[in-house]
Amino acid sequence: MPDINLKAVLLVRLSEAELPDLEAFDCGDAEMNSFLKDEAYSEQESGMNSTILLYYQGELAAFCSVCCDSIPLSKKEREEEKIEAAYKVPAIKIARLGRAFKYKDYGVGSFLIDYVKDIAFELSASKVGVRFLTLDAYSGKEQYYSDKGFIRNEAMNKRMDGTVSMRADVFD
Repeated sequence: MPDINLKAVLLVRLSEAELPDLEAFDCGDAEMNSFLKDEAYSEQESGMNSTILLYYQGELAAFCSVCCDSIPLSKKEREEEKIEAAYKVPAIKIARLGRAFKYKDYGVGSFLIDYVKDIAFELSASKVGVRFLTLDAYSGKEQYYSDKGFIRNEAMNKRMDGTVSMRADVFD
């Protein structure tokens, strides 16, 4: 696996200027590609998400769309997390995460997860309450996210879409 050269990374919020770069992006998942090319910008403009683009050596290598979230925790989960009163806990959600197939072994997905976790921690420390980073793992991706510190949200895993609701504590 090549090491990611941090000097070659540029993070930008999706804007009209980047729209032409989206056309060549291919993460190997038609639904994810379609979201980035056809929906991400309009959803961002209507306040539904914010999309971060990661350029590596000048080429669009990955993206991440994030939004606000809250998750219910079971009584057992609240006890494990040492959360006394709250039934729903504030979170930042990674709504979509994709990396270009070409950059599969560069760690750009992990880099974006860490970046969003840092944002969530910073928000929690300075502006608003945020306890977790959340996501809905697609089939076959649960282990990838488990390896990055995410655990299942037991109170939310009766999902009809086949995804697995997961969380990571921003304080870990």
